[in-house]
Amino acid sequence: MEDNPIPCAGHITRYGVHIWWTIPDGSVSKPESDKINLPTITLRSATEEDLPIIHLIETDVYPAPWTPNFFRIIYHMNKGFFIVALDGEEIIGYTVGEIELMGKKSNPRKAGHVMNIAVKGSHQGRGVGTMLLDEVEFRFVQGGADIAYLEVRESNLNAQNVYKHRGYKYVRTAKDYYGDEDGYIMTKPLDR
Repeated sequence: MEDNPIPCAGHITRYGVHIWWTIPDGSVSKPESDKINLPTITLRSATEEDLPIIHLIETDVYPAPWTPNFFRIIYHMNKGFFIVALDGEEIIGYTVGEIELMGKKSNPRKAGHVMNIAVKGSHQGRGVGTMLLDEVEFRFVQGGADIAYLEVRESNLNAQNVYKHRGYKYVRTAKDYYGDEDGYIMTKPLDR
């Protein structure tokens, strides 16, 4: 890892770039023992060995989780778009996507489909989901997609607000998409 000569409060690595943030001298008045230790969240491509932990997160977050076998199938179909978030060495979230061809056969366009995203309850509300969404969208653009879309439960207002804040717009309702509930289809144009 690249060394930072400046005292810093935090560090992340995005797309191979090291980013540090600082707290100006004198702005922290707490004694050394009371200072907050900011965790370092990292993202990487998922491995097959990660799937059992990913499934545990899925079952904790969703009322109708995907099965372990379905995760294995999706993993082998979408390795480049299956991403995990780590707090230190602990997997705390994941997302999986795929690129699909949409539109007319004579002039198809590539669309990135955010198939699933979940963050452990203990780490929700800390920007981990946003980091995962940003990364999968970045990979969609690298794969030639110019639009992203996803489905979200009608009752999941928190997720809908996150997606709206990230530029997603409601397109339509998919009746009984989740079996017991309607789903909203949301899309977002991707910058190339």
